[in-house]
Amino acid sequence: MGMLKLLMLDIDGTMTEKDQSMNEKTLTALREVKKRNRDLNICLISGNVLPVMIGIMNITGIGDSLMAENGGLLYHAKSITKYFDSVAPKNALEKLKEDHGAVEFITNRWRETSLSFILDGVHDFSPYEKQFNVKIEDSGYAKHILNNGQGKGFATRKLMEIYGCSPEEVIACGDGENDISMIKIAEYSGVPNNAIDELKVSASYVSDKPYGEGLIDIFRHFSLI
Repeated sequence: MGMLKLLMLDIDGTMTEKDQSMNEKTLTALREVKKRNRDLNICLISGNVLPVMIGIMNITGIGDSLMAENGGLLYHAKSITKYFDSVAPKNALEKLKEDHGAVEFITNRWRETSLSFILDGVHDFSPYEKQFNVKIEDSGYAKHILNNGQGKGFATRKLMEIYGCSPEEVIACGDGENDISMIKIAEYSGVPNNAIDELKVSASYVSDKPYGEGLIDIFRHFSLI
């Protein structure tokens, strides 16, 4: 393995525990990765909203850049870039509310490029994706309505451009459906044991430990700590 330039980290279910809290040992490991790997750019990449992610970055001291709303918004060098809008996601969500009683996720009030909802049971969202020109992904904590072209794969390519690196210089860590496109681009990838099966198949390393404990194991596997 050559020198890594970019580490992309999903937050919920990867950096955090199942209840979205962060274990003290995980935070210590994250800070150790930053301390030991001075040339490694650490980027938080999540379906969460930008205000929440900036708060996480400031409190933990982790993150050189942020990609919020699954690649909809970039926070880099104290500047925000918006790549999509929320028109199509809003239309799709209204129809999902009408047809299935979808419940808006509380953070939608801060979303600028996507929308999230909660809906129990198994549903085929393909008719809505086709009708409204969107895609619907599940992070494990909410379902996200994204514009076509939006996603963590898009975010990964943007970050690679910013930091001038190739896939061989990238490592990605995630656990959910919305992490698949990111994991497939990065040459190196690790997922905790709680990750979905489809992600485990695509990852280059699968930890036998879940959540934050799994992330620490991934860091050790790739000699980051």
